[in-house]
Amino acid sequence: MKSLTNNLLYFAMLFIFGAIIFRFGLSFFLENGSYNLVWVIAAIYFIFNFMIGWIFGKRDHISLPLFDVGFRFHLVTFILFNGISIAWFLLELNSQKEEIGVVYTTAIIWSFFLVLHFIFYLYAQKQSIKGINKEEIFD
Repeated sequence: MKSLTNNLLYFAMLFIFGAIIFRFGLSFFLENGSYNLVWVIAAIYFIFNFMIGWIFGKRDHISLPLFDVGFRFHLVTFILFNGISIAWFLLELNSQKEEIGVVYTTAIIWSFFLVLHFIFYLYAQKQSIKGINKEEIFD
């Protein structure tokens, strides 16, 4: 499968690692009432994901010039984050102060943005030839 690249797999592995650490930290800080540290770990998690997305997304674009506007990375992020979050509750690793409804609400809202991104992705694909930007082919 051409769209499943090494860069996407490395991104996914690092994302899983980061998501598990984030879930541990989030549950720990919530359970201990350290609400200010929840914001700190969320900010660190955001920066970590932004960096790995930027690095591996850029490498992926260089090695495979598909005009996919980052949709593959967005989809993988959505599946992994929500899967890990739901598994966290199923394995009962969550804090007593966490509710699964927050995970479901996040997934529903995120789904809306994922659908918008998919529509943008389909439009971008129409503006390309075999997934490669037309301007890059005819320069």
